[in-house]
Amino acid sequence: MADTGTARPGAPAGSVPAGAPGRAPLLRNAYALMVNTGVSAVLGLGFWVAAARYYSEEAVGHGSAAIAAMKLLAGLTAVTLMGALARFVPVSGAATGTLVRRTYAGSALLVAAAAGVFLLTLDLWGPAYSFLHGPLPAAGFLLAVVAWALLTLQDGVLTGLRSAVWVPVGNTAFSLVKLVLLVALAGAVPVAGVFVSWAAAIAVSVLPLGWLVLRRLVPRHERETGGTARPPTLRELGRFLAGDCTGALFSLAVVYLVPVIVAAQVSPADNAYFYVTITIGGTVNLLAVNMGASLTVEGAHDPARLGRNTRAALLRMARIMVPVCALLFLGAPYILGVFGAEYAGAATGLLRWYAVGALLRVVTEVYFSVLRARSRTSGLAWLQGMFCVVMLGLTLLLLPRLGLVGAGVAEVAGLAVVALVAAVRLVPVVRAAPEGAAPTGGGGR
Repeated sequence: MADTGTARPGAPAGSVPAGAPGRAPLLRNAYALMVNTGVSAVLGLGFWVAAARYYSEEAVGHGSAAIAAMKLLAGLTAVTLMGALARFVPVSGAATGTLVRRTYAGSALLVAAAAGVFLLTLDLWGPAYSFLHGPLPAAGFLLAVVAWALLTLQDGVLTGLRSAVWVPVGNTAFSLVKLVLLVALAGAVPVAGVFVSWAAAIAVSVLPLGWLVLRRLVPRHERETGGTARPPTLRELGRFLAGDCTGALFSLAVVYLVPVIVAAQVSPADNAYFYVTITIGGTVNLLAVNMGASLTVEGAHDPARLGRNTRAALLRMARIMVPVCALLFLGAPYILGVFGAEYAGAATGLLRWYAVGALLRVVTEVYFSVLRARSRTSGLAWLQGMFCVVMLGLTLLLLPRLGLVGAGVAEVAGLAVVALVAAVRLVPVVRAAPEGAAPTGGGGR
């Protein structure tokens, strides 16, 4: 029977009836995150183009290496907790504020400790990190790691609160400020300017949006859901985190450890070529990750609609990702040529492999999100661990033999294995959705 726009008896708090035009939380949140990805991609492209124009290749290599290390260290807690925030913020009710504040505080302490260990062992990480020696650079790096962790968690909280529309606002401000600072610092800080501009701009997003989250959005969420939501028990939370954090650590190694490994094994100039290319490929990957995050949130809000929302996510992502990946594959030399002929000559093959990998990620990210929505994170950990082992092993094997393109071959090989498993297991999930069923909130237009 068609929905009439009224809530179903027993529907979870905050769920939106099917057929409500313009109010599809699954697609609205996903599109907001995709807009953020698009805006960040354009401004990020401008950042690295400006870096290539105003700084030497060695300086770009130093800066990109430090940014990669910052993201790796911050991600030790921030990335590992993103799935939990998407899963449990929607259903935490009156305990949402406590959950968010404790997550922020615990993450800040842990990543500060990790950054301290990294700085104490700086000589082991290769010449790309030499500019971080000294008390002032070290202190600045440590603060940047903590700030980046909070910024990452903030995006997860906003998504869980169904307020992802604020994510592109904060990241646009961050991207614009870092671009302005990059150019302004080129003469004064010729070696560290790439990293300094990036790190200093974080405050423009994390401070005002942090105030918005803690003082406005979380209290509103608590008022609206406090009477009906069922916060997770410590046992439920622990079981979820045991699997999801383990899987996220594997994912973290794939996303952030590979650039650090490459930076330690190649020259600063080659690292500049690699980092710009992996940044472009990673931005496209985020389109699938964004849809997955929205699917997890809606699966937590309304488990009964998970099958139809999964089908909607797969169909919509196919329409978006096939042309995007085709453009990335065919236009690789022209896209990299914007940075300079050296970038196109060294990394066109690598970018084409990343285009193939981005298409495979649609299947894997959607399936990962289904597992999170169902709190079946042990399976998630196994699959992400499999991907991590295959990709890291092949990267170490192929990088010395194939050069930079070896990292792309390694990623596609690992993704192909996981995507095959995910595709088989998604079939019964999609078949469980009634034919013609609309995603949460109807929408889909």
